Amino acid sequence: MKQHNISSAIELLLDNFFLVQKNIRNVSGLYDIVIKEAETAVITKTMQLTDRNKKQTAKILGISRNTLDSKLKKLKIGIHNERQ
Repeated sequence: MKQHNISSAIELLLDNFFLVQKNIRNVSGLYDIVIKEAETAVITKTMQLTDRNKKQTAKILGISRNTLDSKLKKLKIGIHNERQ
């Protein structure tokens, strides 16, 4: 897996974000915003690709099933037709 592609994609998104800001000095908490958004996106996409299989999703993400459940709750990611 080429990790630099993810880094490059994030940099492009941040470039676009900064372009639309009228005054970047008024932005606060950017780190937490980016981390939450990235975590939500990676969990949501992985859940989609595994047909909402939590065991597979946790394995792919390299976290425990309990950690995944905690993150789903914390990030308010709803899972319908849940599979174990």
